[in-house]
Amino acid sequence: MVKAAKRPGAQKTEKDPSIFSQEYFLQNQADLMSSLCLIIMSGLLFKPTRALSAKFCFVQHNTTNLTDPEIKPMYQVGRADVLVTVFYSLLCIAVHAVENEYFWEKIARRLRLSKTRLSEFMSLGSTLPYHIAIVIGAFYVMKEEGLLLDPMALLTTVPAVEMPMLMKFYWLLILSFALHQYPEMYFMRVKNEEMPNKIIGYTAFIVPMTAAYITGLVYPGTLVLIIHCLIEILNAVATVMDCVGKQELAQPFYKMWSVGFIPARATITGLCALTFFNIQGVEGVSPVRLLACTIVLGGMVALQFYLGANFIHTVLSWRSEAKEVELAQKKADNFWQQRKEANKEAKKARAEKRVAKEAVVEGKTD
Repeated sequence: MVKAAKRPGAQKTEKDPSIFSQEYFLQNQADLMSSLCLIIMSGLLFKPTRALSAKFCFVQHNTTNLTDPEIKPMYQVGRADVLVTVFYSLLCIAVHAVENEYFWEKIARRLRLSKTRLSEFMSLGSTLPYHIAIVIGAFYVMKEEGLLLDPMALLTTVPAVEMPMLMKFYWLLILSFALHQYPEMYFMRVKNEEMPNKIIGYTAFIVPMTAAYITGLVYPGTLVLIIHCLIEILNAVATVMDCVGKQELAQPFYKMWSVGFIPARATITGLCALTFFNIQGVEGVSPVRLLACTIVLGGMVALQFYLGANFIHTVLSWRSEAKEVELAQKKADNFWQQRKEANKEAKKARAEKRVAKEAVVEGKTD
């Protein structure tokens, strides 16, 4: 039985929670989600439910003749993609729960982290494998589609009305990962004060990616995902190293993350600009699709400026706090230095007084 991550400081109960209770649902989330996925997949075995189950499990909306082996299957965006996204979101929840239970939670128990450290460790550590998988999957798709040696072709293939099965399946998995993060906050028992920032972050990821998928900007969006996830990997690795007490290993990753964050946002902005100019030269693009692509690219650029400004503000606040800590440390050092000198002077004065008193006593004795 896979249990959900428990909030630090929560009381342990010896007896199992009752069925249909919230605690039972949280502790058995992986079993319940995997069972639901198994039920959907079992529908493929029976003829009456085969068509419905296939809409959940397989990529839909094919536009080519699948019976002809010489024609490469191509797919387009459709309503059935919602069902595929929901199905693989359930799988992501189950995999996430197993990952936390058998890896991250065991490490956290041994380290005995504080509440703040534990929250950062579980949040970024559990999503680190997903970001790595996104980058590896992107390179695999580019390799299979012959785009690895010519990455600029990703900027010219816009807007893509059709896409290969592998590219579409990759993007559906991306959207599934983004979607599963919302219920994951409930399963991970995220505190109420932490939810607004997390919701904003998840929304800032899923909205542009969904818009890029719908408007056919999946090829340049793949490059954007690679750049974004590489920066997130550096931040996650640095935070995990810092939480486990390996500050000497975390500092290089923090430096690479801080140095590469702004250039990464500038690169994404440049990719959006190149994509916009390439769209203007494509013939046969409807005005509606052109307008939609322009809005998506403009929103992506605005998001990069917002993230860059927020990052600069955060760095400046860190430096201000560091200066305040350094100033407070200097004041404390000066205070203790003055105390030390004062004690030294007092000790010297007492010694002189004692010597003078001894001299008076000896004079009387003589």
